Amino acid sequence: MNLYQLTGAAMQLQEMLEAGEIDKAVYDDTLEGLDIDTKVENICKVIRNLDAQAKAFKEEKDRLAEHEKVAKNGVTRLKESLLMYMQACDKKKLDAGTFTVSRSKSTSVKIFDETGVPEEFLVYQPATIDKTAVAKAIKAGQVVAGAELEEREYVRIR
Repeated sequence: MNLYQLTGAAMQLQEMLEAGEIDKAVYDDTLEGLDIDTKVENICKVIRNLDAQAKAFKEEKDRLAEHEKVAKNGVTRLKESLLMYMQACDKKKLDAGTFTVSRSKSTSVKIFDETGVPEEFLVYQPATIDKTAVAKAIKAGQVVAGAELEEREYVRIR
């Protein structure tokens, strides 16, 4: 029997107890017979295992992101070195075995004074709500229009 079936069975037993169809002893014996404790323990073990996997995946993602950053920085440094060499030798193009290296130009916008740029070029970002500050204000007794504290129930496994 899976947890959903056990939950349904437990709910039926609870209803029968409340309706007086069974007494507390039958209720307790039946719940004990369903072996819910073992099921819950096994579910907790699976949850712990999944938590550990998620943590390991995050750590690996962070480790790989650092390797990506190092590799990209290496590419940037090596390209800058090639450019400096080609500029120093006044070379526009180099044949290097299976590679052809050439200097190119591109144009980009450099903003040196943001206050001088006309408003028509500004892009406004939508405002975000500081939920931490809202929660702090409500807990301090302040009424915050459009917001309230919501109490949720959750499972903690220790």
